[in-house]
Amino acid sequence: MPTITTKRILAGGAGLSLLAAALLNIPEAGAGQGAVPHSRPGHEELSFWVNHHGLIEWNVEGEIGFGDLARMLMRRRSNALAMQALRDRFVFIKPDVETLRTPDLASAEIRDGRPRWVHVPESTMATEGRLLNFPVAVANLNPAPARVRLTLGDRAVETVVPASSSAGFVLAFRGLDAGTRRVPLKIECGGTEAASQAAVTTVQRARLRVRLRDEHGRSTAARVYLTAADGLSYAPEGTIHRFAPLPAEGFFHAEDGFEIDLPAGTTRIEAVRGFETRLASREVNLVPGRETEVELKLERWFDGPAEGWFSADAHIHANYTAPVPQVITPADVRLYAHAEDLHYANMMVANSSGAFLHDEALFEGRPHPLSTARHILYWNEEMRNAGAYGHMCFFNLKTLVRPLFTGFTGTADWEDYPPNHDQAAEVQRQGGAVTYAHPGYAPTLEGASARELPVDLALGQIDAMDVLSNNPEEVSTVLWYKLLNAGMRLAVSAGTDAFTNVADHYIPGGGRVYAWLPERKLTAEAWVAAYKRGASFATNGPMLFLDVDGRRPGDTVDLPAPGTVPVRVTVRSEVPVDRLELIVNGEVRPAREQQTIRLDRSAWIAARASGPRHRLTLNDTSAFAHTSPVYVTVGGRSIRSAEDARYWVQWIDGLMARTAQRGKFASEARKQEVLNLFAKARRVYEERATNSQP
Repeated sequence: MPTITTKRILAGGAGLSLLAAALLNIPEAGAGQGAVPHSRPGHEELSFWVNHHGLIEWNVEGEIGFGDLARMLMRRRSNALAMQALRDRFVFIKPDVETLRTPDLASAEIRDGRPRWVHVPESTMATEGRLLNFPVAVANLNPAPARVRLTLGDRAVETVVPASSSAGFVLAFRGLDAGTRRVPLKIECGGTEAASQAAVTTVQRARLRVRLRDEHGRSTAARVYLTAADGLSYAPEGTIHRFAPLPAEGFFHAEDGFEIDLPAGTTRIEAVRGFETRLASREVNLVPGRETEVELKLERWFDGPAEGWFSADAHIHANYTAPVPQVITPADVRLYAHAEDLHYANMMVANSSGAFLHDEALFEGRPHPLSTARHILYWNEEMRNAGAYGHMCFFNLKTLVRPLFTGFTGTADWEDYPPNHDQAAEVQRQGGAVTYAHPGYAPTLEGASARELPVDLALGQIDAMDVLSNNPEEVSTVLWYKLLNAGMRLAVSAGTDAFTNVADHYIPGGGRVYAWLPERKLTAEAWVAAYKRGASFATNGPMLFLDVDGRRPGDTVDLPAPGTVPVRVTVRSEVPVDRLELIVNGEVRPAREQQTIRLDRSAWIAARASGPRHRLTLNDTSAFAHTSPVYVTVGGRSIRSAEDARYWVQWIDGLMARTAQRGKFASEARKQEVLNLFAKARRVYEERATNSQP
């Protein structure tokens, strides 16, 4: 079986991994946003960028960067918990080789100029005729650089480890005849050496053929976890191997089935299709020289389309981060949309850190021809301001809204102009929809990303907000509830911000928004209409349903006077849910399946569910689902909270001051135009603060 063909035998200093970001023009960013390879220069394609060669072995020897060493260790299923502890979603909290301590990682240290082995794995499995990737970490505890030589069997590598630093290496060993042998393992430094042995058991190959079938026995697509007898995850040639960020596990997407040669022995095959099927699992014993056939049947526990529910991820990048490589094709997007059973894949044309527009050539102004009656692929746009206003994701564009970005120094669109409002207004003119992406890390003007959201919402240009995203839901819900309390109508949305050309990043559809289509027929127009109406819930696993006096989210219930309304909350889930709540005007109450609540004033009512961390919760630290609100008017009065309206008055005051002081504009007239727009929105909240409910 072909392998990744990135052959390197490297010598030279460690500590170069951060140069990769500069060489590739990849910006450093906070956890949850940026994607940095932490590879040595020239090694970015080893495990950071995806390819279509699957994963059998990494054909590399010598020093490797922290990121590649970490991903090599993450390939072993038994390391998942250890790797999870080192990560904030897909970002390694401290990209230092010294933090990597797993049973399969050999480690040595150099103290007072003398090397010694700290840990050598008890045993390692190799496959006949294939390379064994033997990872080693070396810590130089000396105040001066140290030249080291590492040897496994008859293969050796040399490099210099900087003072008071650690470096990662891969030693290569090719499995020959089956059996167990002790392979000499040495580290040399300063004329002294420390010797040990690596116990390597080589096994023969065996053939595995897998068929993927749905509940009716028909061919289907799925996310597949394949763990061989050596404990490593594998992916066949022609597929893309990826890592799920929170579970820290390797997987690939496949359609119909696959075949692959694996080390003989006990092998586990697992498959799941998005949120609506149960995880199917089989364990088989692969015998050398014999082909083993397995059929995995994926059983549905929920059928969204049969009940009118169709899901979307508002924010997916096929190719992103750097101008090269642009390897993801529409066929790849089609596969992962089908394998994750994502009904509307909202693909982004966008810039990253400069003027280059990723995937602009894929924009057609309509669903892509690879779309089907059940799965829509639609290249739209992420409108990105460099920091002043926030980012927006668009649906159902007929033409791209230009400029696609503002405020980026060194480009033709360096100004913070036009404001996001103008771009959103053009989307509405085209009949599309607008959501604000990844709202922020703190519910403050400086801590938020979606700074212009209250302005554009007050002026009627925003349909939804990505309450579920790559930012904390604890923050996004605070902002959302305050907007709703100020009398705004704003639907829930979900966007992963997945970069699918990066192997270790968010999974498309790992968070999604379901919209209810009563006709049970999926079209881009019908889905967006339901989304704009707020007939929706966002989720990373649980299916959450709300009924208030017979009305669904997005609907309005009219009470002529204070009184009671019946409320029904239902949750169905394959991942654990330990908290079910009702949110009434921002007040959190325990929810029961059926209850009656009294309302003395107009209110919005939504349901929320949460649960502990779970393997199938791909992008988040806990299970989460939230419905859009049902709006209840009492005596014909609008929802008004003076306190929350004043919050947004003060927010816009801060935004105006920030824009006046730090905004980048070609002329004073343009700056004043933006400030006047913000002042117009401020008056809306000021009026609501004055004319609020008691």
